[in-house]
Amino acid sequence: MALSAAEVFRDYVTDGIPSSGKFDPKKPEIRTLLGQYEQVIASFLASGGKVYTSKASLDTDLVHDAKTMAWVVGDATAANNGIYQKQGASGTGSWTRVADLPYSFIVAEDSGAGSPNAIQASSSLPISGSALVLLSVFEANTASPVTVSFNGGLPLTIKTNAGFDVAAGGLLGGMLVMGRASETTFRLASDQASAALLAQMEQLLSDTTAEISQIIDDAVTEFTADTQDMRDQAEAFASAAAASATEAEMYAEMVGAAVYDFNFDSDPETPGYDWND
Repeated sequence: MALSAAEVFRDYVTDGIPSSGKFDPKKPEIRTLLGQYEQVIASFLASGGKVYTSKASLDTDLVHDAKTMAWVVGDATAANNGIYQKQGASGTGSWTRVADLPYSFIVAEDSGAGSPNAIQASSSLPISGSALVLLSVFEANTASPVTVSFNGGLPLTIKTNAGFDVAAGGLLGGMLVMGRASETTFRLASDQASAALLAQMEQLLSDTTAEISQIIDDAVTEFTADTQDMRDQAEAFASAAAASATEAEMYAEMVGAAVYDFNFDSDPETPGYDWND
């Protein structure tokens, strides 16, 4: 049975059931899917398939047999690009779009036309669940949830692979995210934008380092100030003590008293005697 991109790149082991666990695409299935695309392209070219750069040019070319296949690529209206089949006999009838172009990836750009939490993105190809979308983000989101609208379509809620809303700051300006449109959601290939988390951790580390540095600087400044105050006080006490000693000596000379050495080991009974001698 032919594989589809929706099956190969499904979100969960059992499609649509989160409790079944996250599904990791298998390389053999990816190779099979791409092989199918190659066969379609080869068959298309071998049968004389036509390629048009706009749907308008396709619609005016009806000189083809019924069931002739044609591709439209590069139309300014993304939804017009795709695989078409001729209906009706040569020279009459019309072209009917029957499938998306067999691209594995579609590049979409957020040029900032929307807002940080309501992204408006554009792509040269219509967005469908059959292809992965590589979306460039214009600016960081500031709230949760975040929606994205492709080519003027309905807004899709951006979900992580686990099915959670993207956290505020989870998308950063300039980053690329990969996901798949599915009904009303655009589900990312990862649980959270790792680049955003890394940037947040780096900013946290930077802020913490700056705070610690400031704390150390403040402590050193305070210690230096306290030390200077203690030095000033000690010098003041020493000056006061010297002044007191001078005054005591002058007073003793005035009253004719003996001057004692007040070391704790002096003999008070012997004026001028010092036990240290």
